Amino acid sequence: MKRFFSHLVLLLILFVVVSCQANEKENSVLFSDYQLEQLIREEINQPEGDIQLEALQKITSLNLSSSRIKSIDGLEYLDKVTNLNLENNRILDFSPLVKMDSLKEVSIGGNPYDESTIAKLEAKNIVVHSKVMVAVRGEPDGPGGFLWKVDNGNTTVYLQGTIHIATEAFFPLNQKIEEAYAEADIIVPEIDLNNINLIETQALYLELATYSDGSSIEDNITSSLYAKLKNTYSELNSSVDMFSMYQPWFHSTLIQQLMNEELGYIEGVDMYFLDRAEHDQKKIIALETVEEQLSLFADTTPKYQVQMLEESLVDIDDYGSQMEKLFSLYVNGDSEALLSYLIDEDGNPSAEEQAFMEALNDKRNYKMAEKIAGFLEEDSGDTYLVIVGSLHLLLEPHIRSILEEKGYTIERVL
Repeated sequence: MKRFFSHLVLLLILFVVVSCQANEKENSVLFSDYQLEQLIREEINQPEGDIQLEALQKITSLNLSSSRIKSIDGLEYLDKVTNLNLENNRILDFSPLVKMDSLKEVSIGGNPYDESTIAKLEAKNIVVHSKVMVAVRGEPDGPGGFLWKVDNGNTTVYLQGTIHIATEAFFPLNQKIEEAYAEADIIVPEIDLNNINLIETQALYLELATYSDGSSIEDNITSSLYAKLKNTYSELNSSVDMFSMYQPWFHSTLIQQLMNEELGYIEGVDMYFLDRAEHDQKKIIALETVEEQLSLFADTTPKYQVQMLEESLVDIDDYGSQMEKLFSLYVNGDSEALLSYLIDEDGNPSAEEQAFMEALNDKRNYKMAEKIAGFLEEDSGDTYLVIVGSLHLLLEPHIRSILEEKGYTIERVL
């Protein structure tokens, strides 16, 4: 049985927010939000000094989207602005807009606003765009496939098969995939990698991946395998000594991650959509937790962990060629060829291999399908884009067949 182990890429994103207090000054306008003030200064080409009312009258249209703005106090003095874009900020109070006499059209999607805001603005005959307008990317014959669709009432769920590592040539994806993202209100990954508690995750690794008896990896594998592991780390500009207390499954996943970095591969389709969802402030609902995925490896036997480690210690050139083949099959959207490449149906898997694949694929698919069915049954009227590893949509029992067993009709989009 062929195996392709996906790895977890953990990111720590730090947002630095600087606030500024306003003071009233005669014939000048002060903005309580630092980000807003800086953007206004750029607009009127005035990097410093008091901002005069007269200077603001020259502005008739303003794009302040995705600028980390929390407060728009002071905008009411921009009397000549007719069109305003405030998408993807952190604005709670839009009351200053009511005082903008010339305002005709405003975009507020992607902010945590109250519904009463829209009514107040529309009462002033201001056209309000409350949903983020996302430009559709990609070409009709662009790369990628593995896209299905299921409807229930007013709710739509797209099922997109992903690959966790990619090259720049992947993106943008096929236009139908990009359209599914643009249409989606909610993005549903296996794990929301952009919102992981790093401290909790580090604690999980210590709990699930280290030896509890104080021994090291060298104590638990053969001398020849340890020598090969040590040499592989050296070739990848790292050292086994840094991770000596970790079990074989940890080393097998880390080695593959280091190989991906050495070959210059980038984060894959999952992170492509998750990063955009963060920017577009789309809602994200994860299907699984970090602990659930790490436990898949930690719960295997010591013998099978050693087998995983042995299989991961391949020549980097061989690994690179295998990945390039995988990339090609994914980009071309060839379902049968991809499944054949990843799974050897003619093989004779051991009981441990069968148990691992059942945990990795079958059991997870039933759990994920149950959550997806919950979205459909709730029928909120939202559109969901579910992004999961391609095997979850190709290898029986896959998510599609499980949903079909529940009575849903699955339509192939791409």
